[in-house]
Order: sequence, then structure tokens, then C-alpha cells
Amino acid sequence: MNKQVNKQISELDKMLAQQWYFATDKTLVNMRSQAKRLCHVYNQSAPDDKQAKRSTLKLLLPHVKGGFIESNFYCDYGVHIYSPGPVFFNHNVSILDGAPVHLGKNLFVGPSTVIATTSHHMDADKRARGLCRSKPITIGDDVWIGANVTILGGIDIPSGSVIAAGTTVR
Repeated sequence: MNKQVNKQISELDKMLAQQWYFATDKTLVNMRSQAKRLCHVYNQSAPDDKQAKRSTLKLLLPHVKGGFIESNFYCDYGVHIYSPGPVFFNHNVSILDGAPVHLGKNLFVGPSTVIATTSHHMDADKRARGLCRSKPITIGDDVWIGANVTILGGIDIPSGSVIAAGTTVR
């Protein structure tokens, strides 16, 4: 007797597989809420309380191996951000990591930069229902990203690159 197992793919699995997914899914909402709480704790830590900042970052960014991140820092999940370190993020950097974000070593990121793997559906009805798709971003070693840069999903930035302030990379 063959039993057919009804395997429904989760919204998290769809997100990580670069398929359309609903960002309003309870699991995804809970994961983002946890990351937002850790971002809040990190951003509210005293600038000279290095131990509190370091321990919060270990929870928020478990796959980033060192560096320095200025407040305010924001991310959607944190667990999809990878780097062998070191990295330097200036003030007000946001990473929307619905897909993997691979950051090379010796990365410098200017203030108010947005690294966004996630985009919303172009159809207004689908967008209103929370339909999104995320595509990975890879940034090589020894890259300098200027202030107010936006990097969109599906981009590979080669090692040694310099991205001018105010640039949109798509």
C-alpha cells in the first residue's frame, strides 16, 4: 500500500528557494520579530558597552565572524547573513536578508546603506496580500560601499570593488 504524503512547502522554504512567498506567514513574522528585538537591544546598548554589543551580535548575526557595526543597525532575520569578517558597517545600515547575503572579508559599508534581497510583487492585489520574492546578494572581499547606497537582490559585487555614494546596484 502506497501512502502519498502531502508535503506542503513552508513559506520559509519558498523564501530561501527564491520562490514567491507570503511575508505575512506566522513563522516569518516571528523570525523577523526576534531579529527586530535583538536589533533594538543592540542599538540601545551604550556605545562603550562592547561586551553587551558583542553578545547581542552573536545572537543576531551568528554567521558573521567579527568586525564593527555602528548603531543603528537593522536586519530582517540576521541568520541569513554570512561573513568570514571583518566587516565595518557605519551608522544606519539595513539588511533585508530574506535570501542569503554573503559578505566578503574587509568589507566597508557607508552610512544609510540598504542591502535588500527582498522585493514585493508588482501586481497590486498580490502585493497587498504580502507576496514577496527574495534573491541572494554576494559581495566580495575588500569592497568599499559608499554612503546611501542601495543594493538589490540577485547581485554579485566582485572583490575589490568600490561602489560610489548614492548608487543603486540592480
